[in-house]
Amino acid sequence: MVERSTGVPRASSVVDDASGGGEAVLRTFGDVMAHVRTVYADRGTVTELPGGAILDTGRADVWLDDGSGSEEIPRDAAVVCVGAEPSPRRLASFRGRSVSFLPLPISAPTAAAVVATALGAADRGHAMETTSRLLDIGLALNAERDPGRLLDLILTHARRITGADAGSIYLVEEDGRRLRFKVAQNDSVEADFSEFSVPVTEESIVGACVVCGQTVNIADLYEDPTALGRTFRHDRRFDERFGYQTRSVLTTPLRPPGGDVVGVLQLINAKEGDGPLRGEDFRRRVRPFSLADERLCEALAAQAAVALENARLYEEIRGLFEGFVRASVHAIEQRDPTTSGHSQRVADLTVELAKVVDRVDDGPLAPLRFDREDLRQIEYAGLLHDFGKVGVREEVLVKAKKLHPAQLDRILSRLDHMRTAVHLDVARKLIERLRAGWTGGEEDLERELSQRLADVDAWAKAVLEANEPTLLAAEPEARIQELARLEFRDGDGRRIRILEDEEVRALLVRKGSLTDEERAQIQSHVTHTYNFLVRIPWGKQLSRLPDIAAKHHEYLDGTGYPNRLGAEDIPVETRMMTISDIFDALTAADRPYKKAVPVRHALDILDAERRNGRIDAALLEVFVEARVFRAIGLDLEGPR
Repeated sequence: MVERSTGVPRASSVVDDASGGGEAVLRTFGDVMAHVRTVYADRGTVTELPGGAILDTGRADVWLDDGSGSEEIPRDAAVVCVGAEPSPRRLASFRGRSVSFLPLPISAPTAAAVVATALGAADRGHAMETTSRLLDIGLALNAERDPGRLLDLILTHARRITGADAGSIYLVEEDGRRLRFKVAQNDSVEADFSEFSVPVTEESIVGACVVCGQTVNIADLYEDPTALGRTFRHDRRFDERFGYQTRSVLTTPLRPPGGDVVGVLQLINAKEGDGPLRGEDFRRRVRPFSLADERLCEALAAQAAVALENARLYEEIRGLFEGFVRASVHAIEQRDPTTSGHSQRVADLTVELAKVVDRVDDGPLAPLRFDREDLRQIEYAGLLHDFGKVGVREEVLVKAKKLHPAQLDRILSRLDHMRTAVHLDVARKLIERLRAGWTGGEEDLERELSQRLADVDAWAKAVLEANEPTLLAAEPEARIQELARLEFRDGDGRRIRILEDEEVRALLVRKGSLTDEERAQIQSHVTHTYNFLVRIPWGKQLSRLPDIAAKHHEYLDGTGYPNRLGAEDIPVETRMMTISDIFDALTAADRPYKKAVPVRHALDILDAERRNGRIDAALLEVFVEARVFRAIGLDLEGPR
């Protein structure tokens, strides 16, 4: 054994790739340094030594080279050039390694000294490599925010630095009473590793690791399942089912400095060489986890615990944001139930379109790429794009017809009043006749009453027809113009207009249900959206969200609102959202003022907008070809 600079013992090895010269060196110093294991490179990557031990040449400390070899040298191995000086090309391949020269013939003490110096250089190289690797791992772990991916990353790095064939991670839950199996990896077995939980007790290895807060290192679970002064029972059902053997086991607590154990990292079967374990490999290639493996795993576990806690905190903050966004959407829909689901559908369509665009590798969209945070920003912007409607009067938001319900009620009430006035007027005429001694019939008064009441009914019908948010025809428009000039006298002789000026303006709207004033109020929602969203500290990753959300009614030709922006001022995320917003507004079945437009017709309308230069042609092409609308359950022929 050679003592590492970290104080952790580790077996040292010398690999001979120097033909006869290397063998001579090995014979020379073999008696002096008998504790150093040696192997010949041409016997394979993994070689069985006398006595059944296994040496992996990929983990060599010193590499004896005669300058003519072509094998790839382990990057942290020291090189001893034996005999002739290597060619410049071969020497260049040693870059970054410690290189010593050993001419032949050589005495035993000199050979031993040169190899010992090389081993020392290898020790320092290993220490630097380990430190560098742990730093890189720490950076990688801290950069990952997704808890699921983080667990997988922790396990991958832990297995890589220890050479473990398999491993798993458990997380502490239920106030420390249970451990939940979260993720597993195995190079030798393909299995469905479903989640399950176990109680935190000292009966299981992972439970004892949590209770004691110490690393549990078992050299061979089959031969001697003892650690921490107790013997563990090994449940072999998994091994027997898949033909596996769980031999060496290293179980380390995940605990941030000064904190409680938050999980357990368990590694299985440290092995020599790459590739899966089969049959006799479990005896030949599996080795115990070394003290160095323990130290490395404990260092990694501490970093992993901190990263995991950070990821959990990040997830909680993200959950708060998510909850706020969802609550905001709910508030919008409570004020305008007729568009319930619109914000979610626009978000779904826009995110799906962004995912498709991200895969485009040619044409004007090829440079566009959207990562996970970009997609989250797009989703939130889609969900909140109409939030400014909270600043619009509710009666305008939910206005399904040209007249507000109260306005229609007042008009119909006046017409009822007019009917009463007609009855009174005809009755007054009859009374006057009777007083004057009239003895003739009353047919003319009855005809007059019937005709005047029929006129009132016709005017009421004209109001109801004109109130519909469809394209106003010429005949109803003329009747409304006539009705606007009509008035009657009530029982007290007061003149009463059937239609007020505001009501006339509403009924004469040529298309839709909104007057110019009301349309301006609706359009103001984008300004309200921006003014609201810009006050929220979204952070760097979501900083463009207010801008993306508030421009979804701007068009590339400068005819949109509220600022009539040109194409260069409209973000691509907004362009995608505009297509999604128009499509859903056309195909939505929940609008009381219009029927849902079939998907094909909606696409024709979008294409007309493209031809007019209002929406992005390349994005629309992708939207149609990829059938992005399937994301909300629609297809060309209707619902999927």
